[in-house]
Amino acid sequence: MSMTGGSGTWYPIALAAVLATAAALVVYVYAGYPLALTLARWLRRPRQPLTGNSRPRLTLVIPAYNERHVIRDKIENSLRIDYPKGDLEIIVASDGSDDGTNEIVSEYGPAGVQLRAFAPRAGKISVLNRTVPEAAGEIVVLCDANVMFWPDALARLVRHFEDPAVGAVTGDVRIASAEAPFGDGEGLYYKYERYIQRQESVLGSIIGVDGGMYALRRELYRPLPADTILDDFVISMNVALAGHRVIYEPSAVATENATMDVRQEFRRKVRIVAGAFRELLRGQAVPTPRHAQLFWSYVSHKMLRWLVPWFLILLLAANAALALTGEGGTMARAGLYAQLAFYACALIGCTRPNARWPAVVGVPFYFCMVNAAAWLGCLRGLSGTEKVTWKKADR
Repeated sequence: MSMTGGSGTWYPIALAAVLATAAALVVYVYAGYPLALTLARWLRRPRQPLTGNSRPRLTLVIPAYNERHVIRDKIENSLRIDYPKGDLEIIVASDGSDDGTNEIVSEYGPAGVQLRAFAPRAGKISVLNRTVPEAAGEIVVLCDANVMFWPDALARLVRHFEDPAVGAVTGDVRIASAEAPFGDGEGLYYKYERYIQRQESVLGSIIGVDGGMYALRRELYRPLPADTILDDFVISMNVALAGHRVIYEPSAVATENATMDVRQEFRRKVRIVAGAFRELLRGQAVPTPRHAQLFWSYVSHKMLRWLVPWFLILLLAANAALALTGEGGTMARAGLYAQLAFYACALIGCTRPNARWPAVVGVPFYFCMVNAAAWLGCLRGLSGTEKVTWKKADR
């Protein structure tokens, strides 16, 4: 079949179109969407300031599976939270723990800490489905066992519930370990994510909470299928789809240790994207165009982000083919050399994945690790091979 026509070959034109489209999508995901959010925020009418006097009854639910090494510190941290003790219920929901976690939690019974021990192990969402509906608090705070709250974190979260339009609030969970192998790459990523969440909050709702610390109205919790993987994302999106705002509060701070092994962090990110695609296929927690801001933010912040690795593959392949044909000129060759240099830096990082590299290596390495995980997570989510229970990362 001929690749020529009356006006010459169409092959370089097709390559240039693929390259331009892939590049435009990548640029939109990482730069265009945040810029559009910022512009949209300027057009938004300021909201009424909060008084900060609200103190609703809270239930802190700590799901746990074999958390012997951190559960005592977590309970001690929870007991130091600056909130009226009579209005704070603390529940540890143990999912088949058999390493001594339950025995440690039981020691704190006199301090008011409740143990809900479930067996056999069935997954995090299973214990949440059985624990949250029975909570005494009108606001339920969900967190991870290795996340430590600043004393005023809950008060800063729950003040937003003065606004009846707010259904859920998440905070700023910071990575505490300065020796984390991802270095500048992970730090830059989290700053970028928090910026987007601040803009989305002003505009309407954020797309997904940080599962390490978030609060929601108990009445808005909807039990999920037992095989749900990305529970925090689905729970918060269900709140937003019910017509309530889900927002980010940067002054509600908690800390957690970073994952010190890149392979474990890679598996965690694969699991996140696999869970997201499972829900996408089900049509669960997926907004429609009638939810204008949610739909736009879901597509821009999440769905296109999950597809970035495919755009990057097209971008490199089209750029290489265009440069090799000689049709793309200096621009095509420069673009190809820039991509190859970027990926070469990432490959250098792969030689010692748990080392803390300078930014010139660390940023490309982290970027490629995240997108490689998204690529694999996409395949695992579409094939349905990701399990509900899993071996958690060491932190």
